[in-house]
Amino acid sequence: MTGSLVLAVDAGGTSTRAVVADTGGTCLGYAAGSAGNPTSAGPQAALAAITGSARTALARAGRGADEVGAVLVAVAGNRRLLDRADLARGLGFTGEPAQLRTGPDILAMYYSGSAEPTGSAVVAGTGSVAAQVREGRVARAVGGCGWLLGDGGSGFAVGHAVVRAVVAELEGTGPPTALTGLLLASLDLATGADPGRAVEEGRPRALQALMDVCYAERPVGLARHAPLAFAAPEDPVASAVVRSAQEDVARLVAAVREGAPDAPLVLGGSVLHHGLLAPGRPVTPALQLALAGADVRPARDGAVGAAVACLAALGPTVPAEVVQRLHRTVAARRAAAATASGP
Repeated sequence: MTGSLVLAVDAGGTSTRAVVADTGGTCLGYAAGSAGNPTSAGPQAALAAITGSARTALARAGRGADEVGAVLVAVAGNRRLLDRADLARGLGFTGEPAQLRTGPDILAMYYSGSAEPTGSAVVAGTGSVAAQVREGRVARAVGGCGWLLGDGGSGFAVGHAVVRAVVAELEGTGPPTALTGLLLASLDLATGADPGRAVEEGRPRALQALMDVCYAERPVGLARHAPLAFAAPEDPVASAVVRSAQEDVARLVAAVREGAPDAPLVLGGSVLHHGLLAPGRPVTPALQLALAGADVRPARDGAVGAAVACLAALGPTVPAEVVQRLHRTVAARRAAAATASGP
């Protein structure tokens, strides 16, 4: 690769976004696709999402792979599940170009909120992860072990807790909770005034229907139920779920701020911004303490951060005006792409 453009991909557990930009920070092409996390979506599905989004972004920019000078694919989950040669080939390159890099998605999120080479980041979206960034590289990662081994404080963890609380009520082993009505209604499983009372083969029919729905989708699909916990602030069970998630996030924050408490702390992910740290929501003492005195920077767009990280690899610093231009032009290209695709 000897071109003057950069190609950056932010491959997450819910969606994948690709950006083609010049070194001045102008986004020339943007595209979005399905989940690109190889751990939760599977390597082949993730590869297809990443390469498909990148090719579409290049096509919308009216550029070819030969015009790209550097590529960064920021991947949620275990990026080692992606074969580098397959990735290069799928992106349209011959061989395995030296300037094709993969990295953790937390790095993209960090650079979305801060262009400084040293700091920390905590993200809670579908999954959760935290990192210390030193000289533009992840020096320490905490969490991010996926739905099976970690992801405390994530959408998956909260959604999983919501469903388990509902299962407990339906079985009669847990307390009544507003989450039951909310979850059954959201899945169109609420039939009658007391859907948990109808029994078939010793099990509530509503519970069997809930099991059928949950096991028919990928495990990380439970993340879609997380907003229900935030929608019932007066419910003791929902409040306990939220507090537990906040405690998990507090541990992540404390771990990555250790040794550099004054460095920027980038916070990203919908579960953090719209759930656990939403305005007006009570915060546990542990999370308050972990955030005390932090130079908090909100992460706005992981796709922009991936582009900034790609540019940072080409030089010592990325000027603030370049970062700002990326945010503006990526937003414009994203809006244009959404308009073109229609409802």
